Amino acid sequence: MTYDVDKLEMRTYILDKFRKEGDFKFLKEGELERMVDALLALDQGYMDTLGEEAEYDDDAAYDILFAGMQAQFDNYKIYAMRLSEDYLDFVEEYLVSVDAIEWD
Repeated sequence: MTYDVDKLEMRTYILDKFRKEGDFKFLKEGELERMVDALLALDQGYMDTLGEEAEYDDDAAYDILFAGMQAQFDNYKIYAMRLSEDYLDFVEEYLVSVDAIEWD
């Protein structure tokens, strides 16, 4: 399952949403970008395991994102839940904004 979206545009949108939210201003320069890149890679890894007709399962994706962020960013384990939840919300907002999501 893949969406036909501009990955760079989606990354920019997600970073902008995190920055406007302001909850992660304490991160050192470049850390938020690395975290968003990790989330995008983890999410893509999950989608790569889905069959072409499989539906995206937010709960399964969240579990993978949360575990991956805790493993990759040991100093920020406490924030892994919030980062993962916000990321999923921002991706959904982006996909809706570019008409790349189908609702059942």
